[in-house]
Amino acid sequence: MYTLRTLEKEGAPPLLRNVNDSNDWMNKRTTILNDWLKCIGGIPPLVKTNKKIISWEVYADYYLIRIRYASVYNDWVPANLLIPKSIEQGELRKESDVINLLHANNKNKFPAVIALHPTSDNGKEDISSSSGRENRKYALELVKRGYIVLAPDTITAGERVHQNEKPFQTASFYKSHPEWSAVAKMIVDHQQGISLLEELTIVEHSKIGAIGHSLGGYNSYFLATVDKRIKAVICSCGFSLFEQDPEIHRWGRREWFTHLPKVSDYLDDGNVPFEFHEIAALVAPTPFFLWMGQNDKIFPHWKPAAVGLVELNSLYDWLGEGEKIKYLIGNSGHDFPFEIRQIAYSFLDYWLCKK
Repeated sequence: MYTLRTLEKEGAPPLLRNVNDSNDWMNKRTTILNDWLKCIGGIPPLVKTNKKIISWEVYADYYLIRIRYASVYNDWVPANLLIPKSIEQGELRKESDVINLLHANNKNKFPAVIALHPTSDNGKEDISSSSGRENRKYALELVKRGYIVLAPDTITAGERVHQNEKPFQTASFYKSHPEWSAVAKMIVDHQQGISLLEELTIVEHSKIGAIGHSLGGYNSYFLATVDKRIKAVICSCGFSLFEQDPEIHRWGRREWFTHLPKVSDYLDDGNVPFEFHEIAALVAPTPFFLWMGQNDKIFPHWKPAAVGLVELNSLYDWLGEGEKIKYLIGNSGHDFPFEIRQIAYSFLDYWLCKK
């Protein structure tokens, strides 16, 4: 725990402070992880993998399969599953054809990515369909690059907006789960998505990554903090610190999307339970690519975040894994520009596709 006053005065706490050897780091990492799990309300055991095929569409170079998959507390997550057309398959006339496609006995298996959408009322469609916004269709671009892509809706978005609620309103969620958090719910839903990908025989299970922008950006690295099945992480405009945040309650209780209710209890006393570069440090030594813009109106406090990235870089170097972290800071806004996406995709290619 830190006081906001201390963070404003001293900046991001050094990750390697009082760390002299690997045991010291593992002990510190355990403390950070426990604080994180306490703040998010814990992660329940995953349920048995199950899916329902809703519909499918065939395009020139990929298949789009609309599914729902099982998650904790009797929930079902709507998702788009995109499959490269390079997988040999006849016409998809009936559901059994789709099942045969997903469970084909292929010698060549494919890397996979769980693609997490930004704050968009349309949820997964923003990144996995042609109707998505400019610079947001990374799920669509990745399937055309040869990845199997799972693009789920988060709670409160897309097909998961509750009746009589607007998108990104979490009131009904907290009525059902007053001691939990939306962050933990999103993490576990995405973990169930990884389990789904592992069930598909066409997926190379050791080559699964996560990518996202904004909401999807921090969801991608939040997922990797607790699930080492993720072998590479892309976070676009999703990394920031409490330090110098002009909207300090963005992570706590709000009238609309409340991420971590317990954070508000700390903030009311002028404290925070952790700093976010410590949470990002839980990803190490998994390959990690981060992008941020200096003209980001959502996360305008890029300077302290940049110091946090330097701390992450120092940790990866100290672990002997310096090649596994890459971060870029540019002068764009809250965006995932074409040229940055190409670098991000190359990063995924290197860590998920290399022999």
